[in-house]
Amino acid sequence: MITAKRKVSVSLDEDLVEELEQEDQGLSAQVNQALRAELDRRRRNRLLVELLDQLDAEHGPVDEPLVQTYVELLQ
Repeated sequence: MITAKRKVSVSLDEDLVEELEQEDQGLSAQVNQALRAELDRRRRNRLLVELLDQLDAEHGPVDEPLVQTYVELLQ
């Protein structure tokens, strides 16, 4: 699938540019990939918060001592 492109100007930290330029892939492609991954992460986080809010509304708040017990078991 070909996505329409829009040329924009951004300023990036020098160390990031240097590291990205060491890759075989072009800078624009890498920035697109990174932004897409970050936006996907934000969407998933927003949906998770919505789900947790919904569960709280339906079942009440989480039992924090019980959560702490399971956290300790997992460590």
